[in-house]
Amino acid sequence: MGYDGVVTAMNMPNDNARIEPRKQPKQKRSIKRVESILTSAELLLARHGFSHLRMTDIAAEAGVPVGSVYQFFPQKAAVLRAILDQRLGAMMQDIASRLTDIRDENDARMRLMDLIDHVAQLHRDNPVCREMWIALSTDPDLEILQYKAQQDIGTLTLTRLGPFAGGRDGAAKQNRFMLAAILTGSVFRCVALGHERAGAMLDEWKSAVCTMLFQQA
Repeated sequence: MGYDGVVTAMNMPNDNARIEPRKQPKQKRSIKRVESILTSAELLLARHGFSHLRMTDIAAEAGVPVGSVYQFFPQKAAVLRAILDQRLGAMMQDIASRLTDIRDENDARMRLMDLIDHVAQLHRDNPVCREMWIALSTDPDLEILQYKAQQDIGTLTLTRLGPFAGGRDGAAKQNRFMLAAILTGSVFRCVALGHERAGAMLDEWKSAVCTMLFQQA
């Protein structure tokens, strides 16, 4: 079963309208307002957590009427989706820059472990990461986006690291990279949520994922 099959087999409801923006800002003033709304939502996530996030509080923090928030976002799930999209875009750029000009397999291994350490540290330092993982685990529509994001990350790492990975090209290698992206996300989730054994699991996973991706069989 391919990656798309895994997502389909989850059989989760997916009401796209509730997590999609009502409209895209086009004028400079509207763009700045949406940026302020998203920045304010992140501040409130860090301060009070996902479960206490309210549209009225986002509006108050941003200094805009609550109607302005609803003008762009139907509910807080759509706000979280916009934050997730922003963070994923930044992460994809970061991954691409860190996995460029790779010399050989040993360099590829070191780059991958450094990347995992870097992203794990971001999860430790930023409470918004913790709250985003909580949101993803409690909202089925957002959770599906998580798997799509992991698919994108798997595809990018396959493109950059695949030439140095062991085994034949094709579906088997693609599946390994997709699985690695999903499992790495699970480890980051443990780090973000402050699991007492997160550090040990992270160290074990760095060794395991290198074995998985760079095996010769």
